[in-house]
Amino acid sequence: MEKLVYLNGELVPESDAKISFFNIGILYGATFYESIRTFKHKYFKLEEHIKRLKRSLTYGNIIDNVDMNKIEEALFKVLEANIDGIHKDDDVWVDIDITPGVTFPMPLVKQKDKAPTIIAYMVEIPFNEYAKCYSEGKHAATSLYRSIPPQCFEQRCKHRSRLPQFLSKLDIQRIDPDAFSLMLDIHGYITEGTGANIFFVMDDVLYTPTTRNILNGISRQYTIEIAKKLNIKVVEADVTLYEAYNAEEAFWTTTSYCILPISRIDGRKIGNSYPGTHAKKLLDFWSREVDVDIIAQAEKFARR
Repeated sequence: MEKLVYLNGELVPESDAKISFFNIGILYGATFYESIRTFKHKYFKLEEHIKRLKRSLTYGNIIDNVDMNKIEEALFKVLEANIDGIHKDDDVWVDIDITPGVTFPMPLVKQKDKAPTIIAYMVEIPFNEYAKCYSEGKHAATSLYRSIPPQCFEQRCKHRSRLPQFLSKLDIQRIDPDAFSLMLDIHGYITEGTGANIFFVMDDVLYTPTTRNILNGISRQYTIEIAKKLNIKVVEADVTLYEAYNAEEAFWTTTSYCILPISRIDGRKIGNSYPGTHAKKLLDFWSREVDVDIIAQAEKFARR
């Protein structure tokens, strides 16, 4: 059956979920969003996602036009409308996007109706794309394209204006089709991937780039929280490729796969087993906390 999408207060079939070409989210790329996964069909870290979304909407200066109750309504309605078709041991990914609404093509100040556009949809988590990487590791390759510096606009704001990330993905296909893109800032420091944060292990210390010019991921924050509970020292610092190439272990963190080991960076082998010692400890702790074996679930439903 076709899934239902939440669009401005109504649930409609995916094929009928349409917005105007003159939507500011399209004309200006001004779309603010969150992607949230479930464990046992319940949202994980929902409060944290809502808080970050509210901050993004505030930064985008449209918070006064958005009813945050409608945001939660959208998230729960779209989940309830579609979850019955999902296996009890499987989980999903729900995305919510908010734009400032519709305007005359040019200029932006012509906008009369300030009603925002709110869209929420549910998809299956693409376990097939990465399940094997828990045991084999995922490659990372440095992109030619750089992350937008905070002097241009704040990268802690979660938004859809992601042309550098799109170009980076294309660039990495040229270099290594099996790799995720690793992006640097304009000074040569590592920032993040095109949709994930990154961690490195050196001398039993966990290093991760600072929030100076990255999206502060919810999974990143939770990984730091877990590490501290496990008495693993965490350092947020400027990290270069020199440190990355010499890391004993490295891994990505993001909403869908939580923690994913990295086996190579720009062709250089990282670690000897996957997940590495630290990644395994963190994944095991995470799995216990959500009562879902994260790796086993991905492997089980990779062939759904």
